[in-house]
Formats: sequence, structure tokens, C-alpha cells
Amino acid sequence: MKKNLIFYFSGTGNCLKVAKTISKNKENTEIIPMGSSHIYEFDGDYESIGFVYPVYFAGLPAAAADYISKLVLPKDDNIYYYTVNTCGSIIGNAFAQLKELLEQKGAHLDYSAKLKMFSNYVVMYNMKENVKEITEKSDKDLIPIMENIKNKYKNKTGKKNSLLEWWYHKEMKVIHTKDQHFNVSENCTSCGICVKVCPVDNIKLEGKKPDFLHHCEQCTACIQYCPEKAINFKNKTQNRRRYTNPDINWKELSESNKSY
Repeated sequence: MKKNLIFYFSGTGNCLKVAKTISKNKENTEIIPMGSSHIYEFDGDYESIGFVYPVYFAGLPAAAADYISKLVLPKDDNIYYYTVNTCGSIIGNAFAQLKELLEQKGAHLDYSAKLKMFSNYVVMYNMKENVKEITEKSDKDLIPIMENIKNKYKNKTGKKNSLLEWWYHKEMKVIHTKDQHFNVSENCTSCGICVKVCPVDNIKLEGKKPDFLHHCEQCTACIQYCPEKAINFKNKTQNRRRYTNPDINWKELSESNKSY
């Protein structure tokens, strides 16, 4: 039987939830974290290869883009390539950037789907309270997307927006060092959850408190999953609500993100 792969990147659990849900709809499917330093090596025959990731600054998360750029894809024109991008509002260039990366490797993006999920970039705003309502709608919206993937439906990917691409690259130049603005309060209990949930191993416990290593993705997993709200960005997030996907706890996210 041919294999199916889903590469995902997830900070607050949204994309892990999506990848897991899609995988249950297709036999012989494996999900693989794109924050890992271990680059997947293809062997055998593949029916489909999917990419599930959130939209960061109107484009691909830097870690996902880097991971995909290092993949040596199988030379098989019959493989069905697809992507599901989660976002709070716009997709921007996230589809087009992946399409370009795949084309550089001689592959093609057959299907791209946008899935609106709970908007959770706590650094920029206080999040809404209607988590249940938005989550239920996202779950429903994912059903026809999964059917399209199962039936190998194809659609077209638009061109890049030059202004959004400029903004994206501007942010990517400083994204990894934005963790210099994180601070840790006396509420920290040295539980180590922040270390475990970080998808790119950007945190270590130093003197019993988290120390940030400056290859941050701004996924805010450390802020969102901290049980004491001890990690914050500047003086902006202390009184803001926290969000993690209701169906993904920190242990599951950690185990999945560290599985490779």
C-alpha cells in the first residue's frame, strides 16, 4: 500500500489537530513535525504528501519554509500534493510560497485550502472569548476540505502579492530574535512546559527559569501553554487571555513535535 504523509508545524495545537484529523481520513498516513532538525527521508511509494501550517505574517512560518526547502522529494509525478493553511483572517502569500518551493524541487501543488481557526497571536491583541463557537465552525469547515483531499481535487494557486511579500521578508529578518522581548515573572515554577512545547527547541531552563536561544518562530506556545502566565511579551500580554487548541494538551503537542 502506498504511503501518505502530512508535514505540519504547530505552536498552539491548531495545526496538529488538523493534521491528526486529516490522517484519520486516509489509511497508512504518517504525520511529521516541520520544526524538527531531522529531515524526513523518503523511501517507497507515496500516494499523497500534505503540508499543514499556520499563516505567519501573510506567509509560511520560517521553520516550515526552511524544512520544506531541505526535503528531497520523490521523483513521481503521480503524487498528490496539497496544503491546508490555518489562519485568523487572510492567507496572504502562504499558498504561493509553498507552490514556489515545490516547483523548485520539480513537484506541483495540486490543492490548497484555507481553514479559519481561532486567531491567537497574543502578542498583537487580546484574544476573543468565543473559542468554542469558532472551534466548532472550524471542525465543520474541515470536513469538505478532507473530502477534497480524499478525492484528489485540484485547484489553482494565485500569484504572490508583492506588498505582502515585502512585509513578510521584513518580519522574517527579525523573527528569530523577537524572543529578546520575552520576560519571565516570579510566578514561574520551573515546570519546564515551555521547554517541552516549543516546536523548534528555542528554550532551555537556566537557573530554573526559561532562557530563550534566539531562533524563535513567534508561535507563542511558551506564552500560551504556561500554566502560571509567567511568560510574557514586553508589558503587553500580562493581562491578555491565553489560548491552546481545546483538543490538544501540552503533553500531546510536545510528544508529537519531538517525535523526529
